[in-house]
Amino acid sequence: MPLLFLAALIAVPYLEFLVFMEVGNQIGGLSALMLTLLTAFLGIYIIRQEGIQVLGSLKNTVERGESPVSELIHGFFLAIAGFFFLLPGFITDTIAVLLAIAPVRSILGKMLVDSNLRHNANRPRSSSSSGIVIDGDYKESTEDDEKLEQKNNEDDKKENE
Repeated sequence: MPLLFLAALIAVPYLEFLVFMEVGNQIGGLSALMLTLLTAFLGIYIIRQEGIQVLGSLKNTVERGESPVSELIHGFFLAIAGFFFLLPGFITDTIAVLLAIAPVRSILGKMLVDSNLRHNANRPRSSSSSGIVIDGDYKESTEDDEKLEQKNNEDDKKENE
């Protein structure tokens, strides 16, 4: 996984640069720069509006006593979309636009939950997860330690009598 993250960290800026250069060649460098800035501002506005809507839905769901998993997933993907809008480039803006669309977020959320359920279904269940758990320390002792402790206990009893 760290290797995949490193590859994406190197590949995404490189691909963004290539796409930006190609778009700049087609429509002009200044136009490409202005388009990048426009998509960032417009994207942040859209994400803000969607976020307010998701927060309202989250509040209503919690007030009804229902599970807010769907709203939390929508909020998670909106946060990622907002981050991608802030990154300059056309690839990240395209991904952010897709994440800003509610049905796409729903589909991705269902895929994420299903993947998590499948992954956790194969995990062995812990037998100690039910019941009372008592935290404590222990000490392994040898026969000599036990005899010494027994002798000390006998001496304590004699002194108390």
